[in-house]
Amino acid sequence: MTGKQKVAVVGASGYTGEELLRVLSRHPNIELTAVTSRQYAGKTISQLLGPQALSANLVLENLDPAAVGGKAEVFFLALPHGVAAEYAVPLLKAGKVVIDLSADFRLKNPAKYKEYYKEEHPAPELLKESVYGLPELYREALKNAQLIACPGCYPTSAILALAPALRHKLIRPETIVVNSLSGVSGAGKKADVVYSFSERDENMMPYSVPKHRHIPEIEQELSNLDGEAVAISFTPHLVPLVRGMLTTVIAEMVHPHKQEDVQKIYEDFYRHEPFVPVLPADQLPETKRVQRTNACEVAVRADARTGRLLMFSAQDNLGKGAATQAVQAFNVRFGYPEATGLI
Repeated sequence: MTGKQKVAVVGASGYTGEELLRVLSRHPNIELTAVTSRQYAGKTISQLLGPQALSANLVLENLDPAAVGGKAEVFFLALPHGVAAEYAVPLLKAGKVVIDLSADFRLKNPAKYKEYYKEEHPAPELLKESVYGLPELYREALKNAQLIACPGCYPTSAILALAPALRHKLIRPETIVVNSLSGVSGAGKKADVVYSFSERDENMMPYSVPKHRHIPEIEQELSNLDGEAVAISFTPHLVPLVRGMLTTVIAEMVHPHKQEDVQKIYEDFYRHEPFVPVLPADQLPETKRVQRTNACEVAVRADARTGRLLMFSAQDNLGKGAATQAVQAFNVRFGYPEATGLI
């Protein structure tokens, strides 16, 4: 597709919203026509992001769904769960394309949403319409999507690490154990002592065990990959980073495999995926290399001693885990090269 798309960002005051603005403001096929924020209403993008922003003079506004709907054709929703649906419903009825970065439309089962988010789903009738915004797995469906549900950061890291192993039946799904380490920006902007510098610096901790909100999302997508219901053990951790995520996955192999065999399976699976580099057998993922990019580094090791497969991924939780992945999905939806605005 040629020309520019008129785009609005709804909810620009959080870390994800700010990251979206940075990426979208340099995208050659996007015209930012509206940016909303209750907290920063009246300020310009340059006051929020600095003078380097290409849409520096655009003023942030506090707009409700009706007011913002006439300002663009494509809407990125960087809002909390529950609130996002309040905008998505009227925008979709008006024929707009909605790219939602909240959890509102990721889960296909509204009962799971209620169980993990402690409230009734605000728009269950839209769950069948939403397309999960992971381009590596849903590229064709994204091309015609009106409602794109961008994945969470933890699910992205776990799914990309596991996808080749499940598709090729290398592992026993019931043995999957996922451990993830996340930078503090993944918790969003919160005035909470737990996320203060003095608490997080030189400190690491697990949290939300054993029932983190992202578990049903991970299990839903892993089940789709495997063809059978998959249940996992998942432990997230906060580590003293601002941004970055490292995930380690361990599972029993169905049959013994040599390192060169699993290495080739992973390389072939992601051969045409520029944002999922499979590292060689002498290298493992590191968060520093993927910071401020849309890349998710992946590596795999066959442990002959224990009969287990070790899978690893590293990504920027605000990048491939949120904002840049949303822009990648936008590029797929409108037929632009997937790296547009991302490199």
